[in-house]
Amino acid sequence: MSPKLSGILSGLPVGSSITLIFFAIENGVDYVTNVALYNIHGLFAALSFCIGYYISTFYKGKLEVTLSLVTSFIFYLVIALILSYVPPHIVFTPLIVISLMLIATIYFSKKENYKIEKKEKISFSDLVFRSILTITIFLIVSSLPQYVSANLAGIFSAFPTILLPLLLIIHFRHSNLQARTIIKNTPFGLSSVVIYSLVVYFTYGPYGIFWGTIIALIASVSYVAIQSKILKYFKIV
Repeated sequence: MSPKLSGILSGLPVGSSITLIFFAIENGVDYVTNVALYNIHGLFAALSFCIGYYISTFYKGKLEVTLSLVTSFIFYLVIALILSYVPPHIVFTPLIVISLMLIATIYFSKKENYKIEKKEKISFSDLVFRSILTITIFLIVSSLPQYVSANLAGIFSAFPTILLPLLLIIHFRHSNLQARTIIKNTPFGLSSVVIYSLVVYFTYGPYGIFWGTIIALIASVSYVAIQSKILKYFKIV
């Protein structure tokens, strides 16, 4: 439909929800309860990934996609490793992350959105590439509890799994401008992951994985809808 909508939707808790479900099935509900707050922590790193990719799109050349990929990963890893030594707080961490997402949303809303001029149907090779890359990332992230501490596993559970394959395809197929449009609209949806993980923290224990996930998804989507209404009502975005 548009790079703008793709950016917003790619920020929703699709990747985090699947990763946390696998964490719960393989390692237990108590483990996810401990990890959920670090998932919110990890959104600092996810936002850093977005900023790194956005900045890199101002370079245009033969290796622009490679540069964007390397830059965004460096931004992500540096913040992720720093945050692994900082314990999250049940109140202040969600408030700080949501505030940062709102600031980024407001800032990026003033920047131009670039539409895709030449519409193309999604090819089979695109679907295969996107599927393989997404599944590979999920497999790596979901296996982290076996090899790293809970804080690192929680932080990496917020990795932009859905966003990355989409960005690479758009950047390759179209240009840095459309990739920039996707990335600049992602923080709008990322704030919903805070709500999702916070609800998981409180619901997985008493209600279990299934109902906890349903409640968390409803809460996160409702938050995005309310956020959108408020920001548009006050003409902030």
